[in-house]
Amino acid sequence: MDWVKKITFHNKTKAFILSALSLILLLFSGFILLSVIDDKTMIANAQFASMGIQSILLILIYAIVQTGLSEELLFRGLLLKNFSNWWGFGAGNVIQALLFGLLHGILLFTYLSSSLVILIIIFSALAGWLMGYVNEKLGNGSILPSWIIHSLMNISSSLLLAFDIL
Repeated sequence: MDWVKKITFHNKTKAFILSALSLILLLFSGFILLSVIDDKTMIANAQFASMGIQSILLILIYAIVQTGLSEELLFRGLLLKNFSNWWGFGAGNVIQALLFGLLHGILLFTYLSSSLVILIIIFSALAGWLMGYVNEKLGNGSILPSWIIHSLMNISSSLLLAFDIL
C-alpha cells in the first residue's frame, strides 16, 4: 500500500490548477450547504458550531485525520486503485467520484430540496473525479494531493461554523 508516498508531479501547473478547481468545487458545495440549512446540527462538523478559537485543535484533528485521511484512503486509495485495476482508470475514477458525491449528498435528501442535493452531489463528484485525476495522472499515484485538498475544505467549513460566519 504505497498510497501515501512522496508526490512527484509530472505537470506542476496542471496539478495546481486542477487541485485549486477541486478545492473551489468542494468549498462552493459546502458554502451552499451551510448557507441554506437552518438546522446545522445535521452537518457532520456541527460539533464546532459557535466554539470559536477553542475548537482549532479539534477542527484540525477532525479535518485532517477523521474525515480527510479516512475518506481519501477509502475513495482515492482503496476504491480508485481497485476499480482502476478492474475496469481501467477512466471507469474507476468515475465510479469512485460518483460514490464520493453520493456520500456527501444522499443523506441530505430529507433536509433539502432535491435540486440542491443533486447540485451538492454533482459538485462533490466532480471534485472527487478531479482529485482522483490529480493523484493518479499527475501525482504519481499518491493520495497526498487529495488529502490536502479535502482537509483544507473541511478546515474551512469547520472554521465557518466555529466562528458563526455562516
